[in-house]
Amino acid sequence: MVAEAQAQPREIDRSLIGTLELGGDEVPYVDLEDWPFIGSKVVVDGTEYTYARSFIIQGHSAVMPAAVAELKAQGKSILVVERRDRYYVYVA
Repeated sequence: MVAEAQAQPREIDRSLIGTLELGGDEVPYVDLEDWPFIGSKVVVDGTEYTYARSFIIQGHSAVMPAAVAELKAQGKSILVVERRDRYYVYVA
């Protein structure tokens, strides 16, 4: 039952979403430090985002902006989730 509940995408309230500046570009961002669990999928306003990759926060500016720009160039919508010492990139 627990695994089944965790498999369901978690709904993120739009009011929690801000922006994160990445190399001159801004992307939607949310700090979910208080959530005990975040799965491979999250939902914002009916749009389902799937986990793509993560970056350690310390030093992320060396590689994350280019990786996110590449995902956006592929037509992906981006959502960045912060948890502990990592940024998790989700795409739709």
